[in-house]
Amino acid sequence: MEEHKFFKLVWRFNSLLISVAGILAIGVLLIAMYQIFKDVTRERSTQNIVNIEESGEVKESWRLGQVANLSNHKMLMIPLNSDQSFNRGYFSKSSNSTRNYLFINTETNSNNWLFGHTNYLIESTNQLRVGDYDSKKPVIAILYSLVKLDSNGDDRLTPSDLITISISKPNGSGYKEILTDVEQVIGSTLLSETELFIIYQLSGKSLSSTINLTSFELGNTKELPKVGL
Repeated sequence: MEEHKFFKLVWRFNSLLISVAGILAIGVLLIAMYQIFKDVTRERSTQNIVNIEESGEVKESWRLGQVANLSNHKMLMIPLNSDQSFNRGYFSKSSNSTRNYLFINTETNSNNWLFGHTNYLIESTNQLRVGDYDSKKPVIAILYSLVKLDSNGDDRLTPSDLITISISKPNGSGYKEILTDVEQVIGSTLLSETELFIIYQLSGKSLSSTINLTSFELGNTKELPKVGL
């Protein structure tokens, strides 16, 4: 009789443990499902992507970015950024991209835009100064990497598309395209106040060129040697 009561007590204890374990397992599962739901439905933010779909679902807002001092506070450069947001059923997405630059002369309080439109994605800019990154040195010229066309047909302007390399004077004037249909910019270095050296990929080839910073003309261009050749 006592043995029967003991096994009955053990059975009840095991049942209680199984019930508690089941409740805990369900709780963990619910928490995991909630986290997955939050991750799937949250707003996703990206950079350097311009959605050019012909759809009314895309909403776009504009704001000026951080001011850059180009020459002892005499010339300022301010990016114009777009913030695109659009819904994709169960999640929303937003993308921040630079689309233009405003130049302001603080001595005359005059200003001008780099472009008369906002059709391009400006992937990056390089303020060329003698002395590399010494911000006290005046800017000689500004180098731009921008995307003008959706070359891969995905209804987006992104760094995956072909790039245009262009240049302008520190006040945004004299803008000129130097290289088009560039696949990748590997790097560049300022050789002097009048010459820039740039390495890039174009038509499946790795090339190096010089750019005259006075005339904005492309100079000596050579193909880089392939491995083992």
